[in-house]
Amino acid sequence: MINKTLAILAGGKSSRMNYNNKAFLNYKDKTFIEHIISCGKGYKEVIIIANDEKLYERFNLRVFKDIYVGNGPLSGIHAALKNSSTDKVLCVACDMPLINEEILNILGNYKGGYDVLVPKVDNKLQPLCSIYSKNILEKIEHSLNKNENKIQNLIASLDYKIIEGFEVEKFSNINTPEEYKYLEEIK
Repeated sequence: MINKTLAILAGGKSSRMNYNNKAFLNYKDKTFIEHIISCGKGYKEVIIIANDEKLYERFNLRVFKDIYVGNGPLSGIHAALKNSSTDKVLCVACDMPLINEEILNILGNYKGGYDVLVPKVDNKLQPLCSIYSKNILEKIEHSLNKNENKIQNLIASLDYKIIEGFEVEKFSNINTPEEYKYLEEIK
């Protein structure tokens, strides 16, 4: 058992997906969110961060709304940290259908001290599949109150560790109908 929380960030508007909720898109006979829930079964708890709790009742998981509404993914990370029962939380965007259990377990089992553990893939940080520590809540609230919502800037100001060695495609976000069509074609 990984003594961390897996928080699935599902509070976005999906505007680039023509407002079709990305969490409920299908890939290989499962919705994106069902796939991530399944991959996180080794975690102490799985929670969902979403602004419409009723949509997620069927998963029998705790669902929390953003406290700072309208500030993007940083609001979701904040809500996840505020409501988790563990000190460290792996926050994963709901639109990452290729993420797998192995990656989540590698991240969850990483040893060492850090405020943020962030994968680096193809020379890019992956803040929407990273582990955050509760001890940064005050810094996140300070950023949100100043409307400084860029996660990369926040990470740069913290004690962060980078972990590498992952396949690029596993971290693909599906944001548009074209990306979803491509995903369907490579099944």
